[in-house]
Amino acid sequence: MSERVKPINYYQRLFQTSYQLLKVRAVNLGWLLLLAILTTLHILMLNPGLVGIKIVLIVAFLTGLIFELNLILTAFTTNKTILNQSDLLMLTAWHRLAKRWLQLTGLVVLLAILWLPFGDAGFTAPVLNLVMLPINWVDTFVLQRRIMVVILAVVYVVLLYAFLKLLGFLRVTVKPELVPISGWRRLVWFVRPLIAVWLPMSLIEHGVVLGLRALGAQLSNGVGNGTTLFVLVVLIIFALIGLSVFLLAMVWESVAQPGFQPEFDEDDEPLHTMAWFPAGLVVLLVVLFGFQAFHFSSVAATPSLTISHRGVIGTNGVPNSLAAFKQTVKQKPNFVEIDVQETKDGHFVVAHGQDIHLKTRTGIKAADIQKLTFNQLKNQWAEKNGQTTEIVSLAQYLKTARQKKQRLIVELKVTPQDSSDVVQRFAHQYAGQLIADHDFVHTMSYQAVLKLKQLNPNLIVGYIVPLNVMSIKNLPADFYSLQAIGLNTTMIRQAHSVGAPVFVWTPDGIADMQVMRVLGVDGQITNQLLRLQRVNRQPLKQFNWAIVENVVNQFC
Repeated sequence: MSERVKPINYYQRLFQTSYQLLKVRAVNLGWLLLLAILTTLHILMLNPGLVGIKIVLIVAFLTGLIFELNLILTAFTTNKTILNQSDLLMLTAWHRLAKRWLQLTGLVVLLAILWLPFGDAGFTAPVLNLVMLPINWVDTFVLQRRIMVVILAVVYVVLLYAFLKLLGFLRVTVKPELVPISGWRRLVWFVRPLIAVWLPMSLIEHGVVLGLRALGAQLSNGVGNGTTLFVLVVLIIFALIGLSVFLLAMVWESVAQPGFQPEFDEDDEPLHTMAWFPAGLVVLLVVLFGFQAFHFSSVAATPSLTISHRGVIGTNGVPNSLAAFKQTVKQKPNFVEIDVQETKDGHFVVAHGQDIHLKTRTGIKAADIQKLTFNQLKNQWAEKNGQTTEIVSLAQYLKTARQKKQRLIVELKVTPQDSSDVVQRFAHQYAGQLIADHDFVHTMSYQAVLKLKQLNPNLIVGYIVPLNVMSIKNLPADFYSLQAIGLNTTMIRQAHSVGAPVFVWTPDGIADMQVMRVLGVDGQITNQLLRLQRVNRQPLKQFNWAIVENVVNQFC
């Protein structure tokens, strides 16, 4: 591991190196071209179509990034004569690329994957949303998501190790005189730029957004919109510069933080300044992107359907209980969402998980719904957070909902322990009543979605997607229930492009609800129904900060 560096000296040398590199006309033109491609890609990502053009731009960006990194490494290790002749520098970089292209390609591809948890640089997460999983893989991926998350974590560590190994290999290829560094000691090349560059950038950007949120309610509509657009453009430019410095810092770290003090010919001074026309073009593209992002989000920020999660509002009762339902319907939600499980003898009861806590004379004991018959359950009392309730059948819940004239969204829980004909029996027993009462059904099993629609085409059936990392265009459903964490406009526009509304679960804070509204969701499944109703009544200007937040989240 390289020796400890004082923060002020580290920043001075890093930014001095960045500044000197930008004096190399070939380097700064290449960097501006990459930013122009990336910003154009951002603009196109605001629209649901043009997939082919988006893919071309992504390939162009990644290819250009490979050459730009090679150009920077060449500039670090070449002489004054070459640095002062752009054509000669480009030719030298091209020749050296022949020896490094494989490592650099692997480096860029791995970095695009590794960066996903840190903001995805604005395009890699939406790209994942273009990936279509085969239908027969979808249920395995979704229903076994906890195992998949562990597998993905292991894969992430392996990819990080491979990335660092490639950086180490590049280190000795570029500067053979350097001592090789092995193993996880190379982690400093990734972690130090992360802490020194990305973390401060992220804190500053989110701090500005918080300030805008506090200020928003005090401004008039016109001033508020203008201020928001200005802040949005400034933060995008700041993020693009910050990510560029972060990338440079990793490369700079891996080759032992070389001091870069090139000697430029005084006669060629114009060649060693920023290319202002291309820079102006990038700024213009950023302004266009900011304006479009603001416009689309403002149009999308319509009031959401209010959906009570598990039939409760805060702690007004045990989730999925009739007692809570009777209190909740007084607040007139658009829908009440409930969970349904199959018992051992094939009945359907209203409960969230297989494991429940039953109140007995001797205390509380855990039980598995799918190992008990309905007769064993119907006289039992379930306990949750110190409150108790009777376990009720779906038939009883539907009867009460009809009496109260309350529409429902019924989540059919499907597990490997269910009977083989669970979907058919559910449809046979309840589809007619659900259709008559204009109720919906949704489930995490896509095979169950297909079967329910096949058996009852008039039943409104939605697909619950807990991980926003795949395309839903090849998974048709009447609506989609998407996880709030990691949700982006790409998935929402995919759903809307096929005429399907999007419900999101489960934003409970005012800020989260506002962010979901500007994303353009159609309904919010929440534990805080009254809070959502208040958010629906808020003027649009109070959502401006959330537009900026959504864009900032793409970068950091």
